Parts: sequence; structure tokens; C-alpha cells
Amino acid sequence: MSKLIPQEYDEVILKTGEKVCLMDQLDETHFLPDYGVETPEQEEKTMAMMPISIDDIEKVVYRPKGTLK
Repeated sequence: MSKLIPQEYDEVILKTGEKVCLMDQLDETHFLPDYGVETPEQEEKTMAMMPISIDDIEKVVYRPKGTLK
């Protein structure tokens, strides 16, 4: 089984262990993540809009139907 390459709208696990959704792909290797808003910490990280690199991602855990490339 080949490893999925992260793309916009995927749900991924970061190397820090956090689960995030990739909301916007900025370029070939950077995304704006959505950490969620269940806790003040998650909301703060999401609102900071700090890009994450493809190198920060451990694995893709979910890809919505119709977004396969």
C-alpha cells in the first residue's frame, strides 16, 4: 500500500500527535491547518493561521470522497 501524499481537505496526524484538517494548500508543501475549536488552545492555533509543512505531517488518516488525485 502506497503512502498518501497530503492534499487540501485531508485529515492528518502531525508528528506532534495532533489531528488537524488541511483547509488551504498554499503551495506544493505548505497548508493552513484547522486544529478545531473544542478547546481554547485549538481555537488559538487555528486562528493564528500559521502554515504547516508537509514535513510536519506523519500520515493522512482521512480523505473526503471526490478529492483523490
